[in-house]
Amino acid sequence: MRAFAFIAVAYAVGICKGDMPLPPASEVTAMSPNGGIRAISEPKAGTRVEDVKQGKVLWRLPEWHRSMCVADDGKHLVTEPDGMNLIPVDFTDDFVLLTFWREGTKIRDVTVRDLFPGRRGLVRTVSHYAWRLGMDLDAHGRLRVSLIDGRTLLFDVGIGNFVKE
Repeated sequence: MRAFAFIAVAYAVGICKGDMPLPPASEVTAMSPNGGIRAISEPKAGTRVEDVKQGKVLWRLPEWHRSMCVADDGKHLVTEPDGMNLIPVDFTDDFVLLTFWREGTKIRDVTVRDLFPGRRGLVRTVSHYAWRLGMDLDAHGRLRVSLIDGRTLLFDVGIGNFVKE
């Protein structure tokens, strides 16, 4: 397991070393695991969560988000900062990595301090710190986050709390 974690971190760091600038803000779409719910985020219009079958907007956020996961229930959305898996070098421990939403109302922010106490486990790239490898919703509707240090965390999207590692 340690060898896999080392390889994964080395691979992620290799990718991040390039630190390519992000593309300009553009429309982003995220589908729920069952395909019934869609979140669409547009730079000037904000984010809307829609029921795909009914073609109905369920709720909105005024902000644009580059990266997000939407739950099958259409009530819950998780967003992350514009840099996605990269954190600016001058960050503070209260820098928000994940924001959990319920029907347009913020439930909880998860910060660097919450996931990396003492900043242990973050990986320095050329111009940032890398914090995660991947993020998705699992078959049980929990947010699964694969951290750069090899840990995998699961969060209950309904309350934004860590449920198990």
